[in-house]
Amino acid sequence: MRRGVLAALFVAAGAYGATAARGATKRPAVRSVRSVDGGRALRVAIATAAQSVTLGGTGEWRLYDRGGDGTLVRGLAGESWGVRRDGWRLRAVRGDGVPTDARQGPFVARPTALGALLTVNGKRYRGEITLVATDSGLLVINRLPVEEYLRGVVPLEIGKRQPAERAAIEAQAVAARSYAYAHFADASRALYDVTGGVLDQVYDGVEAESPLTDAAVDATRGLVLRYGGRVISAPYSSSCGGMTAAATEVWQGGTDQPYLRAVSDQIPGTTRAYCDPAPRFSWTRTFQRSELNAAVQRYLRAYVTVPGNGVGTVQSVEIAGHTPSGRVRAVLVVTDHGQFTLRGNEMRFVLRAPGGEILNSTYFSLAAERDGDGALGRLTVSGKGYGHGIGMCQWGAIGRARAGQDFRTILQTYYQGTTVEMVD
Repeated sequence: MRRGVLAALFVAAGAYGATAARGATKRPAVRSVRSVDGGRALRVAIATAAQSVTLGGTGEWRLYDRGGDGTLVRGLAGESWGVRRDGWRLRAVRGDGVPTDARQGPFVARPTALGALLTVNGKRYRGEITLVATDSGLLVINRLPVEEYLRGVVPLEIGKRQPAERAAIEAQAVAARSYAYAHFADASRALYDVTGGVLDQVYDGVEAESPLTDAAVDATRGLVLRYGGRVISAPYSSSCGGMTAAATEVWQGGTDQPYLRAVSDQIPGTTRAYCDPAPRFSWTRTFQRSELNAAVQRYLRAYVTVPGNGVGTVQSVEIAGHTPSGRVRAVLVVTDHGQFTLRGNEMRFVLRAPGGEILNSTYFSLAAERDGDGALGRLTVSGKGYGHGIGMCQWGAIGRARAGQDFRTILQTYYQGTTVEMVD
């Protein structure tokens, strides 16, 4: 994405064509939105390279061009309009296929009827939708207050839960809110703050909302995690396998944070962990020779320098040290063309299943089986946990909630030295 060019679109000036049928009014240009209680609005990229988008609303809505300056479409409840890119400009397309002329973007869709929601490709969203033409398609951004964003995030991140596990949901709400506030981008640098996918926090608008998670978001409204007075980024993962990890044990090129230490998830007085009900608390993945070679040949070169004669055939895969929390520090992949070292999370993205699924975690052991000719015939990976293991263990939080811990205790266990405070 060419961020410099895209940012310029928000302030570009020039001549514009006549406004399409359905009226012409003026609106203020795109600007920062704040929620009713004064909280900031987050810009969530729900698509970064869409080829076309269908907009609508559950009530009356408007589509504006030039970043919100001129009315292009007056939409009715249930009425849909398409938007497509035409070079660096945009066109709106009526339901019968009739397009407007190409207009200066970005386009901004806003509901005008009380309580109305916008729809994007049939899915409902709160707030407003901004569409920007990029060199790869349409960038679609949902701008909405953080508290409303969390309603579409928390249920997807923590999963379907029971009322007895509400403390875990509340802990998830605070962690997700902290992540959002820590990732507000400077408008001069970026067009959005977070994506709506796994690169940040999974978000699906109104379709994801549930009464139980809504209640947890409301009960913790405005609460974030701070360390040294600053809101922290609060990473979390599904299951730590019994022990969380410090950041540099898994993420390459980062620095450890004092609030992201290795934390035991063991239940006092037992040999069990709070997260052991997790579906992938323990797991096994077996690679046949052909599967291992296919994965290494396809993914290795993204992380290491490969010689001109290629990756070669895998001869062995060996563990090259462990981290303080017991995770694998590095693996040495030996082929007939050389030796390659993968560190931290890199190994998860190379040792992929045939369908492309990455390795569940870096908390594992290896067992190799040789064929009659001595060649590597099968590699078995036996591991614990699911995800990077840094920060809050979500299944650990669920287990702690079941044991009666409140959300503050859960958070301050996984993010040591932090405080739970209201955001500014």
